[in-house]
Amino acid sequence: STPLLDFALAVEQVTTKKKASLILNVDGCIAVCFVDLLRTCGEFSRSEADDFVRHGVLNGLFVSSRTLGLVGHFLDQRRLKQPLYR
Repeated sequence: STPLLDFALAVEQVTTKKKASLILNVDGCIAVCFVDLLRTCGEFSRSEADDFVRHGVLNGLFVSSRTLGLVGHFLDQRRLKQPLYR
């Protein structure tokens, strides 16, 4: 069951009719999927899952993934003997 993802995709249908670039980006998609997972995996009560979200626990996942992406980008640029951009 993915009620938040379903809702986010429905919102995307509305927003992309207004402007094509108003899509559900990968960070938003990952976020709603993790909240759906926390709420439906059976390991946490709804209250516990909501506390995780309220306290910013999922922010660590985004920091970790962005850091790994930056390291990978840096290493690839070094391999290609190109300067790091952006």
